[in-house]
Amino acid sequence: MTTRRAFVAGGLCGCAMHGAAQAERIRPAAMQALVAPGYRPVDADERGMWHSVARLEEELASSNLRLDAPQMQRYVEGVIVRLLGERARETRVYIVHDPDFNAAMFPNGMMIVQTGLLARIRDEAQLAAVLGHECGHYLRRHSLQRWRDYRRKTGIMAFVGAGTRIVAGVSLSVGVDPRGWIDIANSINTALVCSIRQFSRESEREADAFGVRLIEQAGYPPDAAAEVWRHYVEERRASARARDKRYRDKARSATSTHPPTAERMLDLTASARELEAASAPPRLYDDGRDAWRAVVAPLRAGLLDEQIKLNDPGASLYLVNALAQDGWDGTLRYCEGEAYRLRDEPGDAARAGWAYAQAVTLDDAPPEAWRANGYALLNAGDADRGRQSLARYLARKPDATDAAMVRFALAQ
Repeated sequence: MTTRRAFVAGGLCGCAMHGAAQAERIRPAAMQALVAPGYRPVDADERGMWHSVARLEEELASSNLRLDAPQMQRYVEGVIVRLLGERARETRVYIVHDPDFNAAMFPNGMMIVQTGLLARIRDEAQLAAVLGHECGHYLRRHSLQRWRDYRRKTGIMAFVGAGTRIVAGVSLSVGVDPRGWIDIANSINTALVCSIRQFSRESEREADAFGVRLIEQAGYPPDAAAEVWRHYVEERRASARARDKRYRDKARSATSTHPPTAERMLDLTASARELEAASAPPRLYDDGRDAWRAVVAPLRAGLLDEQIKLNDPGASLYLVNALAQDGWDGTLRYCEGEAYRLRDEPGDAARAGWAYAQAVTLDDAPPEAWRANGYALLNAGDADRGRQSLARYLARKPDATDAAMVRFALAQ
C-alpha cells in the first residue's frame, strides 16, 4: 500500500542516484511556461486526465474537508495572483483539512493547499515558495508527462479502477470526512494521484527552478524556498530522534524521484543568488511576515491541533519551537503543553503544566488553555486555583461541547 507520508514527500522534493555525479543545476532563466492563458487539453490523454480532475473538484467543492476561513482563502488566492499574474484567473484554490505539509496543482488549474502547510509557514514568502513550486509543475505540464509514463508502464486498465484507498490522516475530531483528498482522488482514479504526487527527478528539479523564479519575480526573497525545505528536513529529523530512529534521507535512494537534501539545498540557494544578482536595479524583497501572522492568528490553534493529534511529539515540539522564534504567544504555549501531555513521558506532566500556566498569562491564549491549566492544577493538588481556571474557561467559552462535564468537575 502506498502511504500518505510517501505522497507528502513528493510535494516538496526531485534527483541523482546515491554515489552518482550531481546533475547540473537547472537555471531558473531557462524555464519557459508550456501552458498559455486559456489553455485547453488537446488529445485523448489530456482530456481523460482533465475529466478525472473535474470529478475530484466537484467532490471537493461540496466537501466538509474544506477549511471554512474566507479571509485565508482570499489571502492564498492573492499570493497565486502575485505568482501567476494573468494566468491566475484560471486557477481555483481549495484549502483542505490535512495535517501533512503539502500542496498540489492540477493540469486544469485547480490547486489544493493542505492545512498542514499553513500550520508550518512563518511568512508569506515561504507560502509563495511552496505554491510557486507547484505552479512550476503546472506550467511545465509535468502531471501530463507522468500520466503518460504511468500509462506506458502499467497499461490502460490502470485508468479505470477505483484503486486502493489510502489511510486518511485527518482526525475525526475536527468534524470532517475521515477520508483525505488523496483518498477521494484515489477512488476516482489511482493514476491521477500518481501523476500529481510522483514526478520524475527532472520534473522536480524544473519545478524547483521555476518556483524560485516565480517568487523572485513576485517580489519575495528567493531564498525562502531553501528555508522552507530546511525547516521541513529538520522537523523530520526531530521526529526521528523522538522515536529513537535514525533519520534517513530517502531521496538518496537509487529509486527515489527526489534530489538528495544537500544537493537540493545547494541548488535552491544557488538559484536564489543568481536571480538576486541578475536583478537590475536591485529588487527590494518583502517576506510578508506581518501580513501572514495577522491572517493566520485566528486559525493557528486549530491548525496546530491537527498536527498535535497525530501524536508525533518530536515533530510537534519542533514545529512549536520553530514558530516561537518569532515570539511566544498563548496559542504556542498551550500547544506546547498539549504536545507534552500526549507524549506522556516521565516529567511531561510537569512540563505540560508549566506550559499551560504560561499560556494563561498571555492575552491571546485560547479558551482551552484555561481548561488544560485547570485540570493540570487539580491533578497537582491545587484545587482552588484549578477550579478558578476551569471557571474562567467556561466564562470564555460557555457553549463549549464539554461545558457540562466541566461544570460537573467544579461541583465536586
